[in-house]
Amino acid sequence: MSTNVAPISKSVDPLAEAIEDYFWAKRDEDLAKAGRLAAEERLVALVPPKEEGSMTVDAGGYKLTLTGSLSYKADSVDAVRAATAQWPAELIPLKTKVELDATGCKFIRANRPDLWVQLAKAVTVSPAKTAVKVSV
Repeated sequence: MSTNVAPISKSVDPLAEAIEDYFWAKRDEDLAKAGRLAAEERLVALVPPKEEGSMTVDAGGYKLTLTGSLSYKADSVDAVRAATAQWPAELIPLKTKVELDATGCKFIRANRPDLWVQLAKAVTVSPAKTAVKVSV
């Protein structure tokens, strides 16, 4: 004997339902990411990568490419400057990064519209991705 039973609605509130959908989708995403990371660790254990550079192996009809890389970080820029003080300038591995100060732009836009009118010609402002966080 079969009975057709309608699924019980989790919620009649569309916002609560959307939050529940988000919550379960995020949970599934987190589980999938953990599974992918575990699979990556297994692959790296089976095929140790080069320290730097890529390598490709064929297995079971698949091509696996592993790319190793090293990260470089200075504990202190002053220590690097001291260590390279006698070096030719073109060999010193330091660079200066100049970038727009978003906090300064927000301040000028909100508090100095007279200056913002001038700066806005050179700055593009666009909405960033809205952050979503659900807590219970």
